[in-house]
Amino acid sequence: MQAVLEQLRDSDRLRDIDAYSVFGTAAEADYDHIVRLTAELFDAPVALINFVGAEEVWVKSRFGIDVQSVPCEVAFCSHTVLGDQPMVVPDLSLDRRFANNPMVTGGAAFRFYAGAPLKSAKGYGIGTLCIIDTKVRPPLDETATRRLQDLARLVTDKLEQRRLSRLEVISAKLMSATADAVVVADGDRRIVAWNHSAETVFGYRAEDVLGEPLAKFLPLAIAEEGDAAMSGKPGAWRHRQELKTQSKSHHEITVEVSGTAWQDERLNLSGLGFIIRDVTEQRLADSRIAFLAHHDELTGLHNRNSLHRLIEDLLSQASGEVNGLAVVCIDLDRFKLINETLGHKVGDALLQQVADRLRAIAGHNDILARLGGDEFAIVRRGGQGREALALFAETILAALAETFDVGGHLVSTSASLGIACHPRDGRDCDTLLNHADLATYRTKLEGRNGFHFFEKDMDGQTLVKRGLENDLRGAQKRDEFEIHYQPQFDIATGALVGAEALLRWKHPDHGYISPAEFIPIAETTGLMVSIGRWAFHKACHDFATLPPNLGLAINLSPVQFRRDDIPALVSGALAASGLPSHRLEIEITESLLMERDAGTLDALNSLKAMGVDIALDDFGTGYSSLSYLHSFPFDKIKIDRSFVKEADTNNDCAAILQAMAALATALKLTTVAEGIETEQQLARVKALGYHRAQGFLLARPQPIDALAALTQARPFNRLTGVR
Repeated sequence: MQAVLEQLRDSDRLRDIDAYSVFGTAAEADYDHIVRLTAELFDAPVALINFVGAEEVWVKSRFGIDVQSVPCEVAFCSHTVLGDQPMVVPDLSLDRRFANNPMVTGGAAFRFYAGAPLKSAKGYGIGTLCIIDTKVRPPLDETATRRLQDLARLVTDKLEQRRLSRLEVISAKLMSATADAVVVADGDRRIVAWNHSAETVFGYRAEDVLGEPLAKFLPLAIAEEGDAAMSGKPGAWRHRQELKTQSKSHHEITVEVSGTAWQDERLNLSGLGFIIRDVTEQRLADSRIAFLAHHDELTGLHNRNSLHRLIEDLLSQASGEVNGLAVVCIDLDRFKLINETLGHKVGDALLQQVADRLRAIAGHNDILARLGGDEFAIVRRGGQGREALALFAETILAALAETFDVGGHLVSTSASLGIACHPRDGRDCDTLLNHADLATYRTKLEGRNGFHFFEKDMDGQTLVKRGLENDLRGAQKRDEFEIHYQPQFDIATGALVGAEALLRWKHPDHGYISPAEFIPIAETTGLMVSIGRWAFHKACHDFATLPPNLGLAINLSPVQFRRDDIPALVSGALAASGLPSHRLEIEITESLLMERDAGTLDALNSLKAMGVDIALDDFGTGYSSLSYLHSFPFDKIKIDRSFVKEADTNNDCAAILQAMAALATALKLTTVAEGIETEQQLARVKALGYHRAQGFLLARPQPIDALAALTQARPFNRLTGVR
C-alpha cells in the first residue's frame, strides 16, 4: 500500500487535479445525474464519483451512501486511479489488498467493487467512477465494462467542460486567447475578426470570411441579434443561447452563443461581438445519457425500466383503450452455450440480429424491449384474441428459427415464449410481466422452442420449480452440496473394491432434493459445469485419503463434455488431490456417444492415455450398445438396474443378463451389476459370472466418513455368510 500512496503524491498528478478546481467542492447536478444513472444501469446500491488527492479521496457525487471523504490508505479507488483500465473485485473479502479493509470488515460490509479511472487531458489519473455492492457479484462482462468506461468518459467530458468554463472568465478579458470561437462584425454586420477557434468550429479560414456579411457564415438568428440589442432587449442578447447551424462541410453542429453589441455616439449600431462554443459532442453525450436511461445500449430497444413505465402509462388510460393488451416474453434457448463456445462478441452480435428480426415482426403500435441477457418482450395492443396472439407467437418462433450469419458463424437458435393478457392475467404491470415470465418458464420445462399462454395453475407448479432453480443458483456458494459414495463389492470375495460418487443437494428448508429434480435444472441452466467441477475435485480429494486399493467411479454427463474441458478437469483434480489415475474411473452413458462428436472421442482417448478407466454406464438401455463397445475400448460395463430387477420375473431380461455376461467375458471387460436389492438378485449375477455389484442390499450411499469406516471392516460375502 505504501507504494500506492507514494504514487498518489506525484506532484504532476496533483497539479492536474488542481487545474480542474474540483477537489473539496460541493455536489453538482450534472455529476449527480451520472451517478444516479450508473447506479440504475448496474443495479448497484452505491455509486460514487471520487477525486483522489495526496491524503484523502474527495467524494464529489454519491448515491446510496452518505460520505464526504475517505483516507487514501483505505479507499479502493486509490488503486483504480493509478491504472488505465477498470478495476473489478468480485469479492473484496477474498482480495489480499482489501480483505482487512475496515470498509469490508466493518459496518459497511462492502463485498463487490468496480471502478473506472477518470483521466485528465494529460493522461493523469485524477479520480474514479465506481459502483459498490454489499453482495458478491460476478466479474463485469465486456459489455458492462465498456458501459462503465463510457460513463467515466462522460464524467471527464463534464470535467473538461468545467475547466473550460473556468477559463471563460479569464478569456473575457483576453479575448484573443480564448479557446472558443470569437467573431466580431462592424456596424454593417461585416466580419472584421475571426479567430483560430472560429476556423475550427465552422471550417472557414479567416482570410475567406473577413469583409464578408455575417449572415453568410453564421445562423441568421445570430446575425439578427444586433437588432434585439438595439431595440432595448439587451438581456436576451447577453444570455447564452443554443443554436444549430452547419459547418463548411455541411455537417450540422450545435453551438452556444453569447455576445454583445455596441453603439456609436449617435446610438447607431457600430459593432457586434460573439463568443461561440461548439457543444456538439456535449449534446451528443447528453443525448447518450438520456438514451441509456431508457434504452438497451446493445440493441437500442427499450430497457426493462422503460418498458415498465410504458406499460403503466397504457394501463392508466381508460380501460376500453387497453383491452387486449398482451405481454409476450421471449427467451432465447441455450444462448449461454453460444456465448461459451463462440465468445461474447458473437453472442452480442446475435442479440443485435435477434432484435432486428423482432423489429421486422412487431407492429407499429407494439412496444419492443430487451429485458436483459437473452430476454426480450413485446407488448401488443389492439384487442387481439388468443388465435391472433398464437399466430404472432408462431411468426416469432419461425423468424428466430432461421439460421443467423454472425460474423461468418452460422448460428442456430430457438426461443421459448410466454404470453399474458390484460385484464385476464393481470391488471398491473408487475403481474403481467411475472405471469408472462411464468408461462415462458413452463415452455422451457416442456422442451423449449414453443409458447404457452399463462394459466392460473402455473402460479403454484411453475413457481415451485422456478424457486428450486433460484435456490440452486446459490447452493454451491452456500455449501449445500454433498458427495455420498455407494460402495462396490467384489462378488466372489465380498471385498470392498471401490465406490461410485453421487451428488446430493441438502436444501436448508426441504432437506435432500432428488437428483432427478435438480440435475436436469443444473444442466439446462449451465450450472452443471461449475457444480460438476466442484464435485469432481471433492471426490478425488476424499478418495486420496482412503486405502490405495479402492477405486473411484464418477459419472460425467453429456452437458459437461460439451461445455467443459474434461481432460483438463481430470488432470487438474488428480494433480491437486494426489489421487493416482489408475484409481479413477469415468462413467459415461450411451447418450454421449450417440452425439458422435469428434471432440468427445478425443477427450475419452486423452483420459485413456492418462491411465483413467472408462466405463459404459446403463449398458443395454440404448439403441446400439454393441457398436459402441466395438468403436471404443471400454474397461468396464455397468448393467442397468432394470435388467437386474426384472430378471426374477421376466425370462427375456434373465436371458439378456446372461448374454451380457458372456459378451463381457469375450471382450475381457469388467462387469458391474447395479441395483442389487435382494439375495436372489445377488445370487443370480454371481452365478452368471459378474465381477462387481452395488445396491441397497450391500450398502447404501454414504458420506466419506462412513465409507472410511467401512474400509476397516473385514470382507463379508452375503452368499456364504462368512467373514
